[in-house]
Amino acid sequence: MRYSKSAILLGIMLICGSIAFAQEGEAKLVDEVIARINSGVIMRSTFEAEQKRYLEGLKQEGLKGEELEKKFNEGRSQILDYLINTQLLAQRAKELSINVEPQVNQQLLRLMKEQNCDTLECLGQKLRDVGYDMEELKRNMTDEFSRTAVIQNEVYRRIFSDLTEKEQREVYEKNKQSFTEPAEVSLSRIFIASGKDAEQALKRAQEIAAQCKGATADFAALAKQYSEEPIGKDGGKLGPAIKIDQLTPEIKALVEKAPVGSVTDPVKLENGYYIFRVDERKDENLLPFEDERVKNAITNDIAKDRSDKEIEEYLSKLREQAFIEIDPRYQFENAKVKSAAIKRVPYMEEKERKKEKEREKKEKEKEAKQAAEAKQAEARQADAKKAKDAKDAKDSKAAKDSKDSKDSTDKKPAAKSDAPTKATATNKP
Repeated sequence: MRYSKSAILLGIMLICGSIAFAQEGEAKLVDEVIARINSGVIMRSTFEAEQKRYLEGLKQEGLKGEELEKKFNEGRSQILDYLINTQLLAQRAKELSINVEPQVNQQLLRLMKEQNCDTLECLGQKLRDVGYDMEELKRNMTDEFSRTAVIQNEVYRRIFSDLTEKEQREVYEKNKQSFTEPAEVSLSRIFIASGKDAEQALKRAQEIAAQCKGATADFAALAKQYSEEPIGKDGGKLGPAIKIDQLTPEIKALVEKAPVGSVTDPVKLENGYYIFRVDERKDENLLPFEDERVKNAITNDIAKDRSDKEIEEYLSKLREQAFIEIDPRYQFENAKVKSAAIKRVPYMEEKERKKEKEREKKEKEKEAKQAAEAKQAEARQADAKKAKDAKDAKDSKAAKDSKDSKDSTDKKPAAKSDAPTKATATNKP
């Protein structure tokens, strides 16, 4: 699926098909998710709507029977690839803070004008009347404009920035004819109808042509006098300049090299004879490489040649970085996008597995809590022991200091007195 610049058309086509498209009498099935792309989803209704649009497009191309079926089956995988790529680009647009609201509003205004509505409420009602949804339309428009903006910013901008002047000049030299403005001529003419007598008409046309070639001839006046077609009244002027390569071979052969002011011999075309006068001419002109139009054309041509490969490489990178899960029923063999390997388990088994995980989680939390409490208890015991050891050390030091002080006092000698010792007995004479 090629990327189109008219994103709004695809957006409208998607929404027009993605509303329930069950035919009258058909059972309308409940919608479901068929693919997950990171945090986004693709609904079956969206896929089937785009699938239906694709099928209608093939029918409009005239395909029928086996050929139609073959082409349709080949394209089904591309449909889902496209929807997945669009999702990835829309998500990337959010990451880049790309705002496409102005473009969406502009397109809504265009739709309002087409539907003769003055308000969004009026447009919304007209959409509902034919089974469309306004919000879904807005979402699809947003996705499409976002996709285009990301491709422009992340792919085309890189292509443009990587271009060298050498590459551009090579393209210019190889395609000079494409950058050559073709020669142009402004013509006037006189028409003489063949009528019933073609020979007489030719003779008359030759006589008039001879008069027109006269040195003082007024071609416009002669056209008014002789021409047998409506523009003769205006002097036979054919209007704006005509590119020479757009002229019929008969006329081109007469005027391609004719100088300004020259008059041709009569030439037979369809139902009569024509005499032409070259009023003005502009020779072909090769635009220089420096011309802005040339550079823009070369840049666009190169970008167009490289865009398919560059876009696919960019999308491939986005897909590699994304989580993509596709319902096995929609995983087509030739699809570019592959689903992640997801193990499917029955609901009850999944439920029991979740319960077991919850039990394991609670058990681990309990063990962690007990370990923390034990650690805290050990810390408290260590702190208490440290405090006790500090107190014992302090008390021991105090006791030792007290004992040392007492011992020092006991060992100190008594002080001697200078007074005579009092006799204990009286000596008689």
